[in-house]
Amino acid sequence: MNNDLFFYFCLRILLVRTVPNDELSRIKLLLFMKYIKQLLALLTIVTFTNCSTDSEFANPVPDISIHPTAPTVVTNTVTAITMNTAASGGNITTDGGSPVTLRGVVWSKLPNPTTQLTTKTLDGSGAGAFSSAVLNLDSNTTYYIRAYAVNAYGTAYGNEISFKTLINPADLPVLTTTSVTDVTTNSAVSGGNVTSSGVSPVTSRGIVWGLNPDPTILINIGMSSNGIGLGAFTSNAVNLSPNTTYYVKAYATNSQGTAYGNEFSFTTSPLLYTVGNGVNDIDGNHYNSVILSGKEWTTSNLNVTQYTDGTPIPQVQNASDWANLTTGAWCYYAFQTSNGVVYAKLYNWYAVAGIWNTASKTDPAQRKKLAPTGWHVPTNSDWNSVTTYLGGAQTAGGLLKETGPLHWQSPNTGAVNSSGFTALPGGNVLPNGTFGNLGTIGYWWSSNEYNLSSSWCAGLYSDNTTISNAPINKNYGFSVRLVKD
Repeated sequence: MNNDLFFYFCLRILLVRTVPNDELSRIKLLLFMKYIKQLLALLTIVTFTNCSTDSEFANPVPDISIHPTAPTVVTNTVTAITMNTAASGGNITTDGGSPVTLRGVVWSKLPNPTTQLTTKTLDGSGAGAFSSAVLNLDSNTTYYIRAYAVNAYGTAYGNEISFKTLINPADLPVLTTTSVTDVTTNSAVSGGNVTSSGVSPVTSRGIVWGLNPDPTILINIGMSSNGIGLGAFTSNAVNLSPNTTYYVKAYATNSQGTAYGNEFSFTTSPLLYTVGNGVNDIDGNHYNSVILSGKEWTTSNLNVTQYTDGTPIPQVQNASDWANLTTGAWCYYAFQTSNGVVYAKLYNWYAVAGIWNTASKTDPAQRKKLAPTGWHVPTNSDWNSVTTYLGGAQTAGGLLKETGPLHWQSPNTGAVNSSGFTALPGGNVLPNGTFGNLGTIGYWWSSNEYNLSSSWCAGLYSDNTTISNAPINKNYGFSVRLVKD
């Protein structure tokens, strides 16, 4: 209610009920009522002020007005990457309360690109998703890209994504892969030929191999490193498993990347043996062994200096002594002890037969034994058996020979050693005490006598895969292997 109305309402009541009869009393009453009016007005002001102040602090009124901002944008994944182009885009999820007037993507070779760069797209306006074509890129280069959106209140950027353009094949080396040869149970030979280095020198080259097609320098089970630059090179694939198919390619790398030659596949040879228990001789030398077609053979040449009863086998150290022998003896190739480290000893046939004195020449009962108990020097039957098992005389030699050029001279034709026999080219001593064929031929005695002057032997050769079996003079010095009884 209005204060004036309230005042006059009260005054009227007072005048009706309490107004005095004399004039002076009336004047006093009017002055009193005026004072009351002023007091009421003051109380009204104080009350309103207090209520207003308490309300403001106790229950403030929220500001619900909207303040415009820059948009919110997300960068799309980069796809369709080529040597010089890519695809991206963005999605403007909010316009910030102000219309989006420009949008696109911006990219650079450095992080955090902005719209100040010229390398950007202009992809219309408005909120929502948009696509962008990224053009005029350099090949084999890493770029950083962001979506952007512009409104009246600023420029917003999406998340940054990096990507790398594809390599230009014209920048890479050019090469071919060499066909695979000399495949064994655990190795093979290949290589390549780099005919062009591309835009920069070749800094590494070799071969890569794997169990699946298309091996690379990053995905493989083995690789070789064979120098730098142009030209042909030879590589060895090693540590392979028997009877397993592999895929191989040559590679060459320059500053732009790695190129590959054509791919070959090959299958390693199967193992044709199982491992035996081996045997020790009287000197304490241990010989490993393999079992071939039911027969257990030693895998290294005999190196003993005594017969099994402890009778020494004489060592010969000059040609004239060797030429006059009719009893058992041994020597090192060229009378050099160092040759015995790899090839062991060369024995004449008299040592194989245990002929150690004059009486034993004609009385077999007095002959000694060269092989340990339970073992013997192989017979012709033993040699023929292993030859048949390994496919015949034309191929068995390759399966018996140690692989590679370490001991056998090149070409060591067909050497795969899938038999585990590991035949070595220990050469021979001629009856006149001279030497020959170290590195090119290996001969091994048979215990069978051919006639009074000759006995049988087996031979392997560096230039073919055959095994021979022929009689020869007993005064030759050959290697010896053992077979379990």
